[in-house]
Amino acid sequence: MLKISRLTDYGLLAAMYLARKHGETVSAREIALFYHLPVPMITKVLKTLHQGGVIQSHRGVSGGYSFEGEQETVTLGQLLDVLEGPWDLVECETTDEHGQAVCMIRVACPSRRFMFGINRAIKSAFEQITLGDLVRGAVPMPLIDKGALAQLGSTGSTQ
Repeated sequence: MLKISRLTDYGLLAAMYLARKHGETVSAREIALFYHLPVPMITKVLKTLHQGGVIQSHRGVSGGYSFEGEQETVTLGQLLDVLEGPWDLVECETTDEHGQAVCMIRVACPSRRFMFGINRAIKSAFEQITLGDLVRGAVPMPLIDKGALAQLGSTGSTQ
């Protein structure tokens, strides 16, 4: 079912730690010790966050990583995309490297419209939560418009 990987979970923790220390250079070891996690795993997610442009890397004796941006402009959706790669809840919206649909029954699928709506609603909810919200432990509500979901159920075919 819908579940983030352990590395993604650690990546979110690392991003929140760096956001709390805004502008400070922090080592992977410091973050790993704080959360009682393996240093190699934290190092791996920090490299991924750096490659994704979320955090900065600093070389040298007192090197490490820092978050220099605005917490309110980085969303949970962006973090998940960087850490997990592009994802969809169902394959009917996924395409391969040539832009072709992965799902073989996409055109004839009776639940496609409904599942597409759920996929879009979940991604939209993730885009509403910022790194600042995660740091504060305050998630904006409601994340998903229940009326829009109800409307999806009435327009989708169940045959």
